[in-house]
Amino acid sequence: MTARTKASLLLPLLCVLASLSACSAIQPERSIGRELDDTNASLSIKSAMLRSEGFALNGVDVEVTEGIALLTGSVPREDDRMMAECLAWSSVAVRTVANEIEVGASSGLRDRSRDAWITQRVRGHLLSDRNVRSVNFNVETYAGTVYLLGVARSRGELERVSAHAALVGGVVEVVSYVRIAGVPSELPSRGERRAEACAGESMPGLDSEGNPPNSTPQLLGAPGDPQ
Repeated sequence: MTARTKASLLLPLLCVLASLSACSAIQPERSIGRELDDTNASLSIKSAMLRSEGFALNGVDVEVTEGIALLTGSVPREDDRMMAECLAWSSVAVRTVANEIEVGASSGLRDRSRDAWITQRVRGHLLSDRNVRSVNFNVETYAGTVYLLGVARSRGELERVSAHAALVGGVVEVVSYVRIAGVPSELPSRGERRAEACAGESMPGLDSEGNPPNSTPQLLGAPGDPQ
């Protein structure tokens, strides 16, 4: 076999190896299993809220990212706000609940449209920044407040993401629930937080175990990484 023939055979192999190496280098910090768990948890919580009787939870939005359940929107009573948080703990995939629900009148169509515009603008800035791995972040906006969730590769990356959000017109505040890769979180025990949210007693719409009836999440795939 001539040297030229060997080179022609090795070239495709080197290209494949280079491609695999490049793919490995851009793998996001958020695992597929974790994303499936988050999606299932979100569906389960929303379903439990829709079935909850005696509480006005239609104005609550639920987004679960990296096990953090972000609750936004508005409800007419404090009891509704606390019930929404209690139900968010019904999913075993939830590590913590960020209850940002406001008690009062719901936002109008104009406000919701403005929030959607802000969200798209922030996402656009993250996509255009080559120093930010935008796939690792989730952006939600309510009443001009931008909520960031996901995983940052470093504190510097998180600062860049926060700065992008703050510079968008109409943003009144940026709240981060982003986890920094490699930095251990110091969250209170899940049981402690759940008992606090549910006032330590069974609430209407929950069974004796504190779970919403028929609350099995709609599975979309294999379970994610163990917590």
